[in-house]
Amino acid sequence: MIDFERVDKPNFKYSVLHPYINFFHEYIFYSKYYVLNRERIPRKKPVVVISNHQNGLSDALGILFAFRKDGRYPVFIARSDIFKKDFVAKLLRLLRIMPAYRARDASSGSGSVRENSAIFSKSARILSDNGVVCLFPEAGHEDCHHLGSFKKGFARIAFSAAEEMNFEKPVYILPCSNHYSHYFGFQHKLIITVGEPFSFEELYDLYREHPDRARKVLTEWAHERIQGLMLNIKDKALYEEYDILRTLYARNVVKREGQKAWYYPNILKAEQKIVASVDRLRDDNPEDFNALMLKAREYSVTLDKLHVYDWVLAEKISFGTVVFRTLLALLLIPLLIYGCITNFIPYNASTLITRKIKDPMLHNSFHFGISCLISYPIWFIATFITVWHITGVWWIALCYLGSVPVSLVVYIRGKIMVKKQLMRFTRFGFWWRGDFLYHKAKSIRAQIVAILDRIVK
Repeated sequence: MIDFERVDKPNFKYSVLHPYINFFHEYIFYSKYYVLNRERIPRKKPVVVISNHQNGLSDALGILFAFRKDGRYPVFIARSDIFKKDFVAKLLRLLRIMPAYRARDASSGSGSVRENSAIFSKSARILSDNGVVCLFPEAGHEDCHHLGSFKKGFARIAFSAAEEMNFEKPVYILPCSNHYSHYFGFQHKLIITVGEPFSFEELYDLYREHPDRARKVLTEWAHERIQGLMLNIKDKALYEEYDILRTLYARNVVKREGQKAWYYPNILKAEQKIVASVDRLRDDNPEDFNALMLKAREYSVTLDKLHVYDWVLAEKISFGTVVFRTLLALLLIPLLIYGCITNFIPYNASTLITRKIKDPMLHNSFHFGISCLISYPIWFIATFITVWHITGVWWIALCYLGSVPVSLVVYIRGKIMVKKQLMRFTRFGFWWRGDFLYHKAKSIRAQIVAILDRIVK
């Protein structure tokens, strides 16, 4: 087993990587990165950060950079199966990530739960020095906006830290949540919401007598608090129906409340309100709830048959708008070509790895890690030297190098714009021909909106 004893100590490599990865994360990988309620982070106190887990390493990076203004670097605990190869384990150690072992990991050769004692003991010592330890209590990631059940590992660490300090100093649990506008690809949006920190000193006496019961209570408290921070669609059997409802109606809520739709946290707040309202309808009027679910399912199936998304049906359509957007797309073609030539190879390099990974929710982590740490740095250096060699002028090569990050954003957003414009052409064709399915989808959508107008308060 690789030694993690110095995982929290100052490290020159980490101090160099941190600002570089932060820049790539905040300004290139995501179009918008929000940290809500950052001021709630307890300063100079032992903090156990817990969060929902939906998107592999991306979740950890989102929390890591939420601490950018705090001055401390959290130490993360992740499932042990990703540490099987020594090279990967050393890289994860460099990034301040330690393994936690599960019973099922022993059969895969990832280690034994007996090895957790050393990891938990190290975590307790980090906390006793007013450090930060971060865990994802679901012990695995969900593939949707749903909060799974919690394991008690974080509670074990928290109580061990309190015990290490002779129960004389409070240890704070900091609940957080992450929310992605889209799980895959570049230039989407990420929200990290920081909850109210809480200590658990009233459980110390219970812990002395019944440690398992105390850990269970703390786990229940934590689950309840994180559930209140995130978009949690509880019924996975009806996930698709809930998902289309919150997507379809969120902007209506934002507009009705006089807020700005471009500020993505407003969209998240609206989606939480929609899901909560539909849950209430389920409790108060099951018959109306079932009717709404049937309409949502029918609408989703109709969209699939049309091969369009809801947003394109929500837009107002006119011949002038179609012409204007087409002309704008044509004017941007030279920039898109430049962006494609400059970025196609490094952008797609990670697919050589991800195509072999069965779990799609890990793909974004590899896209980020490989692009940020390997393909783009190599590509930057190689193209800079090539341009300098061809032109013989260093400042031209430097200008080219400076244009590469901008061209990456143009390339990604350009691809999105082209796909959206093609979908608008498809929708225009349906409208022009008077397509039956198109008008059926519009009619069902209007019926759903009328119901949500009534129930979402």
